[in-house]
Amino acid sequence: MQIEDDNLSGAAVLTERALTYLCILTERDYPSRDEFLSRVRKECFRLSESQKSMVSLRNELSHVLENTEKGKTVEKAKQNLKESIKERLQFLKEAEATITQAGTSLIKENSQMLTHSRSSTVEKILFHAYQVNPFDIIVCESRPNYEGRLLAETLGESGIPVTLIVDSAASFFNPDLVLVGADAVTPDYVVNKVGTKFLASCFPTYVACSTNKFTTKDITIEEKNPEEVLKEPHKNVHVKNYYFDKTPLDFITGFITEYGIYTSEKVKSLF
Repeated sequence: MQIEDDNLSGAAVLTERALTYLCILTERDYPSRDEFLSRVRKECFRLSESQKSMVSLRNELSHVLENTEKGKTVEKAKQNLKESIKERLQFLKEAEATITQAGTSLIKENSQMLTHSRSSTVEKILFHAYQVNPFDIIVCESRPNYEGRLLAETLGESGIPVTLIVDSAASFFNPDLVLVGADAVTPDYVVNKVGTKFLASCFPTYVACSTNKFTTKDITIEEKNPEEVLKEPHKNVHVKNYYFDKTPLDFITGFITEYGIYTSEKVKSLF
């Protein structure tokens, strides 16, 4: 299971991976209900802490843990865990399908759209929309880990033409819309790949994400390994390496959710 050190996959992929991993815990023997719950709590905490900005991961793990704790015996707790995971995975699957359909409706034939980072939800929208109406796709390489390159390669290998650019070259283009995912949505801002704030300040920007990424908690943007930006240290050079930034909700044109496309004002009203 690769979650803690995965800096390339989006929140939806890692959330599904974490839930699938938790299910494996039910295959082991435990001397008591308390021992089983202790292990589940420990794993939920570890996974949540490994990707602190990914609200859907924390929310889904909390939901599953709460249902697991209702089991009065170790066998009932195991059953609750498996049933809750199955329920949440089904929710995620259905939510993504609905979001894909809604996102597709926004992309018009021969339009130009730009995406940043590698959201699995956005990727599915692009695949689906291109089969309906061909359009131009611009993908930012998404430094420092270049997950945008992976998205471009995946699309290209599937027969979809892509223009891959360095992040700062976005200003050379005038896309009809920017489509991104999100790690978190708060009443004030969206947490997504660093550079999203700049794009949303320049172009019509839509965020594709399910509402399990909504939170009232403030998100801390952590500094990451400076060697990802500059491998060898240099005298008087101090590296700041951030994966995410905070884009004010007012910068966002719309949110593509499992309940429809919401304006920023509508999203604010939900908290």
